[in-house]
Amino acid sequence: MAVIALASAKGAPGVTTSTLALAWAWPEATGGRRLLVVDADMAGGDISTGYLRGAVPAERGLLSLAAERTANLPSRLLDYVISLDAEQARLLLTGISDRSQARSLSPHWSTLAQVLKELAVEDPPFDVLLDLGRLGTTDEAVQLRERADLLLLVTRSSLTATATARSAARWLVQSVTSSANQAQRCGALIVGAERPYGVAEITAAIDIPVMTTMAWDPSNADVLSTGRPAGWGFARSALMRSARRAVIDLYGLLTAEETPTKDRDEPLQISGADGRRRSHG
Repeated sequence: MAVIALASAKGAPGVTTSTLALAWAWPEATGGRRLLVVDADMAGGDISTGYLRGAVPAERGLLSLAAERTANLPSRLLDYVISLDAEQARLLLTGISDRSQARSLSPHWSTLAQVLKELAVEDPPFDVLLDLGRLGTTDEAVQLRERADLLLLVTRSSLTATATARSAARWLVQSVTSSANQAQRCGALIVGAERPYGVAEITAAIDIPVMTTMAWDPSNADVLSTGRPAGWGFARSALMRSARRAVIDLYGLLTAEETPTKDRDEPLQISGADGRRRSHG
């Protein structure tokens, strides 16, 4: 279907947590579509050391993939991912832990961007979520950002966050205008709307549409950001309920078809780094 990129303007508004929450909600909320998450935060991603608690085979991930001959990337990409669930419906290409490693990946972004676009139209296709981290970092994966079908600026709803998002949104709109991918859509994902400003107020302030929102739920967000064991109510938490609604919003937007009607509160099957499935909720 599509490649969706998530990025922030500044600080830590919840890009990685939002990406992982969307990933866990994605197959159930889209009728079983497969998903690939790519940690492309060139400031040093947090998924490997946070959610996965370092339990990532050394031979997997972006760095190992980059060691492949460029011509082999299309056929070998999936050899370097890990599965987040027993069904292999949610796959992850882990990123770097040290920003000094970012430069070695720069020559590969254009090819990887093309490969990800091809995955999105395979039969059956993969949907792709890109965690780009903060915009404008040194060695940012610009080609991935430019080739995404939808770019979501993740922000919180405070006055400071909204002001920063406004500046970033203007820059993003200009970059799309000057990019070859002028079909790309830009929008915002608000973490914690009404804390204190609502969607209408934020939309007016940043001048790009708010595509969806995620709940402010620090306790359950910690499960995804630090790998803390999920409690029995995690799948029905405010975070994961909002993730299901967000997936339905994005899926409906990108397909321009009737959105799935599956029960949004159906319990999710949450797996740990070992791929073992655990039912919650």
